[in-house]
Amino acid sequence: MKISFKTFSKGSGSILTRDEIRTDELPLQYVQEKDGIRLVCIGKILQSLEGCACPMGALSREFLKRLRLRESEMVLIDTEAGVEHFGRGVETSVDSVLIVVEPSLDSLELAEKINTLASQVGIGEKVWAILNKIPSDELKSKLMDDLAGRNVKVIGTIEYDPDIFLASLEGRPPDGDKPKREMKRILDALLEDEGREDR
Repeated sequence: MKISFKTFSKGSGSILTRDEIRTDELPLQYVQEKDGIRLVCIGKILQSLEGCACPMGALSREFLKRLRLRESEMVLIDTEAGVEHFGRGVETSVDSVLIVVEPSLDSLELAEKINTLASQVGIGEKVWAILNKIPSDELKSKLMDDLAGRNVKVIGTIEYDPDIFLASLEGRPPDGDKPKREMKRILDALLEDEGREDR
């Protein structure tokens, strides 16, 4: 079940009328949880002629504005590809932005645009690119050089892996240690940077 404006918009007890929202205050029917990770999906076009996605962006923005995390909590927001969510103001309440960059000119140009938009909302120093579906060290080096010229910092790489494509096709997590190791390196780098900020 997905959160929509109708979920919280009625009555004086509506979550969206509060100044602060805690993660444990979300109605359980809208939260999936496994191994200490909670998943919440805000909005989705389910039928023809439902209209634009603007209300979903507005709800995401207002929800994130009010969300207050405990010391041990963090939120990862997976937006649709592109820059429309910047236009809706979703990023005004985030600490950092991760850009998934694939080996194409369109993706490189989009990364540069996202970096600029993030700077405009005050996140300029905490924007990183993750290189994705990278088949060779030669291409990785070329992409890193190009992004450096666009002032986009790279924090990690996910190599091209047919097993990841197969897992995605079958709707399951990827097997094997390689994707986990790559993601752990990225997470460790992010946490190390966060630690430097706190010092």
